[in-house]
This record gives sequence, C-alpha cells and structure tokens, in this order.
Amino acid sequence: MKLVFVNIMQELHRFDSTAIISQPPVPLAVLNGVTPKAIETSLVDEQTDSVRFNGDVFAFTLTTQYAGKVYRYADELRAAGKKVIIGGIHVTVCPEEAMRHADAIVTGEAELLWPTVCEDLLAGKLKERYDGSPTPPAQMRPVDYRFFGERPYLTPASLFATRGCNYRCSFCVSSRYMGPFRTKPLDVLEREIDQLHELYPTAFLQFTDDNLLADRNYAAEVLALLRRKKLRFVTMVTLDEFCDGALIQAMASSGCLGVAVGLESIDGDNCVAVGKRQNLGQPFAEAVHHANEQGMQVCALLMVGLPHDTPERLVRAQHYLEQVPCCLYDLRILRIYPSSPLYDQMLSRGDVTEAWWLGKETVSTNHILPGYLRVHFKHGHLSPMQLQYWALKLTSELDRMKCGAVGHALHVGRRGARAEVCGDTLVRPLPHRQAGADVARSSGAGYGRERGDTAGKWGKAITPQPLSQL
Repeated sequence: MKLVFVNIMQELHRFDSTAIISQPPVPLAVLNGVTPKAIETSLVDEQTDSVRFNGDVFAFTLTTQYAGKVYRYADELRAAGKKVIIGGIHVTVCPEEAMRHADAIVTGEAELLWPTVCEDLLAGKLKERYDGSPTPPAQMRPVDYRFFGERPYLTPASLFATRGCNYRCSFCVSSRYMGPFRTKPLDVLEREIDQLHELYPTAFLQFTDDNLLADRNYAAEVLALLRRKKLRFVTMVTLDEFCDGALIQAMASSGCLGVAVGLESIDGDNCVAVGKRQNLGQPFAEAVHHANEQGMQVCALLMVGLPHDTPERLVRAQHYLEQVPCCLYDLRILRIYPSSPLYDQMLSRGDVTEAWWLGKETVSTNHILPGYLRVHFKHGHLSPMQLQYWALKLTSELDRMKCGAVGHALHVGRRGARAEVCGDTLVRPLPHRQAGADVARSSGAGYGRERGDTAGKWGKAITPQPLSQL
C-alpha cells in the first residue's frame, strides 16, 4: 500500500507570496515519522512539485483558503477508487463539511492518533472520523527532514520548538483549537537542529512557531542552545516581545538574523477590536532602531481591513511607517476564518458570507489578484475594491526598492555580519514586490479614486496616533 501525503497551498498563476516564500510542510513529516513501516510513503508538495497523484491512499492537510481546491482533488480521487484522508486546522473547525469529501477525517493534532488510523487503513476498517488530542511534550519525537528530499525550498531549515499560543486574538483559530501552549524537549529540538545543519549547512534556521518566546525560561534555554551551536536563525515575535530591549539583545547575541513582528495596525482601537491588547503602548519605531543596531532585519506584519480602518487612517499609517526603517512590510487583507470569534460576530451581522472559502462570496472584488488580497467580507468604511487598492498601494509604496532602503538593509546586514537574510530580503521577494507594484499602478489607482478616498491627496505628513490604552 502506498500512502501519499499531499500539501496544497499554491497560487502560482496569481503571483501569491507563498510562491516566493516556500518552506517544508513539517507537520506532514511528523506524521510520516509515525507511519508503520508496512506502508510505503511519499510526498506531493505543490510548492515545489507538479501535482500528480500516484498511489493508493492520499492524506491531505487542509487550510481554509485552499479548501475548495483540496475538495475537488479529493472528489476526483475517490471517484477513481482511491482512499482520501483529510486533516488540518480547517478540518478541525469544519469537520462535517470535510467529511463529505473524504473517507476519513482527522481533527486536532494527529501525531498520537496516526498509527491507529494507519492500522485501521491496513485492516480495511477505516472510520469516518478520528479526533486527535494535543501531544504532550514528553511524547514529542524528532522530525526526520530527509522526508523532504532535495526540494528547493527557500527556507528548507524550518522547524518549530513550541506548539499553541497563549494569546487569543479574535481573528485567529489555531490558538483556540490546536491545544494549549507547549514546549518541545530541548534534547529533541537539538537533534532536529543538528540534522538540519547537516542537511543544509549554509541555511539559517527558520522557527515557524506562533510564539516562540512565550515562555521566557524556555526561550532563554533555546537561545542558549543556539548560541552554543553558533547557528543563525529567524523567527516571529509579538510586538510586546519585540519592544523588550533585553530580549532582543539576547536574541541578537544568540545568532538572530531577523524577526517578523505582528504589528497589524498602528491604531490602538484596531488592536483592541481584534483582541491584541499586548500591542498597546509599545514603542515600535524605537524598537526597530534598536533591533537594527543589533544587526537584525525587521519585517512588519500588517493587516488592511481591521474594523476601524479608513482611507484617512491608512494615509496616516503610510506616512508613519515610511519613517520606520523596517527592511520589509508584509501586508495582507484581513481574513475571516471560520469558528474564530470575529467570524461569528460578522456572520451574525451579515458582514461575511457563510462558507466563503467554497466560492460563495457575494462581494465584488478583483479576482485576478492573489488569494491573500481577496476580500470576502463587508467593511464598515472601505469597499472591497478599496481594501484591495490600499493593500496594493501600501505594499508597493512601503516596499519600494529605493537606494536608501537597499543601503539601510545592507548596512544592518554588515553590522551583524549577517548577509544571509539581507540577501533574501532584497533579492528573493522581488517578483512579488514587482507584481504588486505593477498591479497597483495599472489597476489600483483607478478604483481608489473613483470611490472618493484620499489617495494622491496626502500633502504634509500626519503624525500617527500612538498605540495607547483605550
């Protein structure tokens, strides 16, 4: 019996950012590691592979934005007599929907349950539904990265040291449905790090944790391990962690090349509206300068379409952010995930279409744009076209490859003797940046002005409202 793990997540024809920033689907390697030897396994990863289905059983991991695409593949495979198993975060929150397209579904974390699923599969007694549970740290085992072969991921040395998140942002699903915050045993983490360094000796480590530094004692142990190994790494941090100068200095001394920071918005009322109170009152600009002084590149993660966004506020945000020396700004339109508190609120008001991920959107948008710029909800102050316009405009303006921006990124990289992230920041995202800029110039400017927003009428810079307790 041949079991094929399948990762569907690309929109190559739309120049989606995931077509540029690719990384191995580590959870599938976790499951492969606990699959009985009696079953032959392989991987199809749309990030790097042509999607060709050659096997007996196909196990898909499913995220909301690609649900419709996965369901179509699953239906075709089942019609051809193949077995289909579907798991992942979307299945966990929409199990009844997923069951219509699979021979079996797995909710929650599947690591401990997967051997049972495989035994039932071999015995011809596959159940319709399996409900997983959070894996205790004592039962976490090292991931074998040889499963991914020589696939050309941008960041092949991707790993996670923790699971879960201790925050409860209203737009997030995983922190509520994928178990409590847990930390991987250090000896297990060290074995993974050693294997990654052996397989990819020139690559920096990328921690994909939701909140790597949430447990400060564990974080100190991880940083000490990385310092001892003398390895470079990047990770995501929350804004309050990023503004902790001592913590950032410790990260830099442990080999941190760069951080992605969950800024989301410069407006305090927006942060309160989506449950990100940890962002209030934080000196973001000063923290960016401090990180740069430590030789660390900074990528700010921002959302367009938060409840209190208006054209005037987005103008103000642009003026403010243009003065902050981040090497990259990653802008997304807010996505309303099923079963999140924000989804439930907006669904009750009629501001989001139920099951929008199955192509049931009723709002009018530009469908040529990549998935991360699609709009599937009604906003109180911005039309769907305006949301797309502002996301494109801010991307093209804030990420312009001006001489000053390039020089600053190179200077930060030299300061920390860390050219790796600097090179990736400046070179790898260029197709994505250029595509966004081209679309903004050719199509975005029109529908922004037609709806009477303030694009092109900025005048002098407006001092941004600081993040403050409301």
